[in-house]
Amino acid sequence: MSPVLPGPAINKSYATSKLTMAYPHVGLFDVGQRELWIARKRLGQDPSRTSHAKLLTGAGGSMASAEKDRFLCFWFHHPDSAPTQALGSVATASMAVHGYPIEWHEAHLLIRLDPTWDISQQQLIKSTDTRRIDKNVDQQYEWGQYIFSQYRGLANGKPLSWHLVGPRARDSLFYVERVE
Repeated sequence: MSPVLPGPAINKSYATSKLTMAYPHVGLFDVGQRELWIARKRLGQDPSRTSHAKLLTGAGGSMASAEKDRFLCFWFHHPDSAPTQALGSVATASMAVHGYPIEWHEAHLLIRLDPTWDISQQQLIKSTDTRRIDKNVDQQYEWGQYIFSQYRGLANGKPLSWHLVGPRARDSLFYVERVE
């Protein structure tokens, strides 16, 4: 297990560790503690539009994005809840992510893949260090499998797919696994 890094804690007024597929939401996976946190349903707050940084205490202003990089970010969309904004690009029920068609009438788990950011070590990997980048992608893939396994346990026979979504289409893996 990775060492616990100092930094912000989970903001439990915005996040819960009780995983659900009842509503679309954003989430964080604490790679050091192997804990999943998702945005709570709050009055006036859409849990699928909550920023990942909002799920943390002590992460405000310009530090918010940097502090969330201690976690693996993900988005869950239940059937027919196409994201209004997916990973920086506008998406609707008939649109794609990075040009790849997604069947939004099914449940989807989109997990951020950052090939050159080592989450557990909090280090940028040089783009020329392909061996280390490959190892890092493999690690993020394993964490993605773990996150998906937690959702799969809640699916109850409903179609559910997961995707690793990188900064570009060529860095992404779509439909890594699908269960019914």
